Amino acid sequence: MAQMLGPSGFLSNSSKKENGSSSTAGESSSTISARVKDIILDNSHPRFTEFGEWNSIGVIFFEIVANPEFATPITDANAYPLFPNIKHYPLKEEIVTLTRASDVNSEGSTTSISWYYFPPVNIWNSPIHNALPLIINPNSRTDDYQKADAGFVRQISDSSTNINLGQTFNENNTINNYPLLPYEGDIIYEGRFSNSIRLGSTVNNAKIPNPWSAAGENGSPIFILRNGQSSNQLNVEDNSNSWVPTLEDINNDKSSIYLTSTQQIPLLPASSREDSYRKSTPPEAVRTYSGEQIILNSGRLVFNAKNDSIILGAVKSIHLTSNTSVNVDGATQIALVAPKVYLGSTTGAEDIQLQSLVLGENLNVLLGEIASFLGTLNIAFQTATDATGAPIASLSAIACDAETLNKSILNIVNGKNLLSKQVKTI
Repeated sequence: MAQMLGPSGFLSNSSKKENGSSSTAGESSSTISARVKDIILDNSHPRFTEFGEWNSIGVIFFEIVANPEFATPITDANAYPLFPNIKHYPLKEEIVTLTRASDVNSEGSTTSISWYYFPPVNIWNSPIHNALPLIINPNSRTDDYQKADAGFVRQISDSSTNINLGQTFNENNTINNYPLLPYEGDIIYEGRFSNSIRLGSTVNNAKIPNPWSAAGENGSPIFILRNGQSSNQLNVEDNSNSWVPTLEDINNDKSSIYLTSTQQIPLLPASSREDSYRKSTPPEAVRTYSGEQIILNSGRLVFNAKNDSIILGAVKSIHLTSNTSVNVDGATQIALVAPKVYLGSTTGAEDIQLQSLVLGENLNVLLGEIASFLGTLNIAFQTATDATGAPIASLSAIACDAETLNKSILNIVNGKNLLSKQVKTI
């Protein structure tokens, strides 16, 4: 017989059902706090098969948070995630709230219920973890737990910790992940690894200013998706304690997506070259533009359309700039269509420094006609005589040059040596 939680959290003995720690029929619904002692996350867990193989993912094993009412320790209590489409699984030693609801056996018995758990309780107000290990003597809380006027608070001042949070989760690798500072009305989703989503707005009258509210209308929406904080944090206080909130920093965070409405985003461009706009007006810089825009910033961007096309469209212009090179490869063709196409430079006067491309096939035909005419001149000059019937020496010399030039031009025309096989124009 496995030990089960009875009404209001009291222990009772009941047969363990196939899907876990179902409560006995007819028990009323209640909630209770529990400390997570283990969790099934993959098929390496020793109880993976017992609790339904892949259907067991997220099952926790818990103990009731210390309470004088519970004299008997719980050794085999388990609970399932409450939400089917949100996977916010707890770490070991985190506190969760349990509730009871219908389980898989409800088809045969409408009163069959099991324990389900909500996401971890925000014990320490930390997105990293909120573990609360059982410590019999509160006075022994050192290192991780410090005494404050309002009670014990968790403020780790170095990378040390003695808490076993799981098999792979290591607080030493996440201790420098800072929580985000909220503003009025914000909805923020934070992961444990400095990844976050902020559904916020312009707040230009806040006591602590932020990088996106220097311009724009107060209350204008902004969406910020960030993955990975940098080592150069915008902490709201002049210190680097991990419990002090920070703000998003588009120039130093690892990867970011910003969806703006009226804000100016102080992005430092990787390349500021605008030479191609000498004949037109360049777009307004990102950091001074205040309006609707989507900004992607990371160490590398990859756009890959595996089935169809990448389509870039703009009312004004599309600017490609790089500090090294801009390369375009086409397996079949590269098409540039515009009233004017500048290759190489836009500097200089039209028709003097900036000259037009030649129509190659037309030039080839013309060169062929010139070669044919030089051949005719060659024969005419070689056979030309004066009034006495003697050859004209000056024309004979020119005939030799005409023949040489005729052969050179014919080689070019016949071999199409001046025609590019890759670049076409109209």
